[in-house]
Amino acid sequence: MREVAKSMLGFSWAVSLFGVQQMAKLVTPSSVSPESLALQFDEATRAVQTFLNETVAQQFRAGDEWQRRAVDTLFDAAALRDVDPRRMAEALDPRPFVQGIDARQVLKNGVDMVQQSFETVRQTVTPSAAS
Repeated sequence: MREVAKSMLGFSWAVSLFGVQQMAKLVTPSSVSPESLALQFDEATRAVQTFLNETVAQQFRAGDEWQRRAVDTLFDAAALRDVDPRRMAEALDPRPFVQGIDARQVLKNGVDMVQQSFETVRQTVTPSAAS
């Protein structure tokens, strides 16, 4: 369990630093184009997606689609393009995203994770009967 905790923290740290590095590249003059940075983010995203089970992958796709629509809408509004309040409200409406997720499965996954965590901790701190 200790090694899993170290790996989880290492992953979170690496993802955080990757994001900071990409943002620094975006705001400093360099030969890296925004399109190239987007491709790097997409590649990292695809790599992580390969480890998602189908239920979580479905949740990811629903959220990713909603986020992409929201970003497009906000950039269009900032550029004063296609500023139709109804279209903006539809694009930012999270209901299609939420409807694409099976709430029962999300809750079950959360409960299972908590139960597994408690069981792992119990096994780690409780002396074995064989000792």
